[in-house]
Amino acid sequence: MATMILNKLWLNRLDSGVAISANTSPDRSQAHSIDGDVETMAGGRQRAITTEGEKGQLGYILRGVSLATKDTLRAWKGLAVQVRDHRGQRFYAIITAVAVGEWKHRTDLYDVALTLRVITASDEV
Repeated sequence: MATMILNKLWLNRLDSGVAISANTSPDRSQAHSIDGDVETMAGGRQRAITTEGEKGQLGYILRGVSLATKDTLRAWKGLAVQVRDHRGQRFYAIITAVAVGEWKHRTDLYDVALTLRVITASDEV
């Protein structure tokens, strides 16, 4: 049986199909939450008031990207992208934050940490 090993992260803009791929660090951060609050009712009882659905946030670090790729990722903040990661998982997201780290011995390469907020999108044509 053949095994495929993926070592990159692929981002495709949903509106134009423009793609970027880059090597990633082997780890990624994940956070899952819901919107909600706890309210005090009569007699001091406390009840949860929540909305349906889960919010997902993922963090990736792209290693050794060029200046052009770094600038493109910064320009894509707030745009919907399709993400395919090194585990073969696919989801849709909005890039909400881009943090850039400079390489010490290579002035033409950067590490870019992306924060992605998962969204719901349709595969229908």
